[in-house]
Amino acid sequence: MKGGQGDVRDSNTVTAKAMRTAGQAAFLTINVFLLYCIFDTIRQSHRDNSDKGTHPTLLLLLATWPLLFVRGLYGIMSGVLPAFNYFNPNNYGNTGLTASFVISEYIMGTTMEWTSCTLLLATYLTSRNDPKKADLEISKDKEARSQKA
Repeated sequence: MKGGQGDVRDSNTVTAKAMRTAGQAAFLTINVFLLYCIFDTIRQSHRDNSDKGTHPTLLLLLATWPLLFVRGLYGIMSGVLPAFNYFNPNNYGNTGLTASFVISEYIMGTTMEWTSCTLLLATYLTSRNDPKKADLEISKDKEARSQKA
């Protein structure tokens, strides 16, 4: 029926899929930039402190990146591929979501999110003994004064 309720639902579904895909694409883009920032910071750290190894917080961020990247890819796939999409009626059986859909959601979605969250929370442990920003600024001021004298 043209102009009926079915057209509105189809239009809303298309809009929802497009918005989800756009959001996940933005998330994925941010993650690619995050990888650049991590590598650049590691490079600068090695240049400035060649005697020290890579800070454990940077290693945790680097370990988190692939998980976030997979989650971002899954988000895009869920908006584009019917097999990963909640809107696809074929992903539902008599008792709810199919096992294959749930497994893919748990592996590529939930597991990636929770593992990333755990690794990001662990950065508290790796950075709690780092100097505070104020301490770093005082140290830089003292260094600048000693070079002038």
